[in-house]
Amino acid sequence: MPVSKKVPLEYKLDPASKVGSFIEWYEITYRTTNENGRKRKGNAKKAILEYMEGVLTGVQTKEVKDFIESVKQFQEDTKLPKELQSAKNTLSPDEYENFKKLFEKIKKEEESNKAE
Repeated sequence: MPVSKKVPLEYKLDPASKVGSFIEWYEITYRTTNENGRKRKGNAKKAILEYMEGVLTGVQTKEVKDFIESVKQFQEDTKLPKELQSAKNTLSPDEYENFKKLFEKIKKEEESNKAE
């Protein structure tokens, strides 16, 4: 019995496109570190493929729901300034909240200095 070949699916995306920037964001946001300390990028291609499979089969799997949540998170994160995006991906949640408060305080101070 012959084995069927896998169907290739390849896209070359401009990093400035929404899909390209989503993949870059996903790889950073869902980065993991194994027990040896090696960092691994989040598997955006797998997440997109699982989402597409779920949509085409019409089955709302956990992966489809997780993907939809990650898209919502991406939309919210891209509204943030670059500094806050970087801090959110780098710092722990508590550290991020402290950084965010300090960042907003700095912005308010800069605004008041410009008004004077």
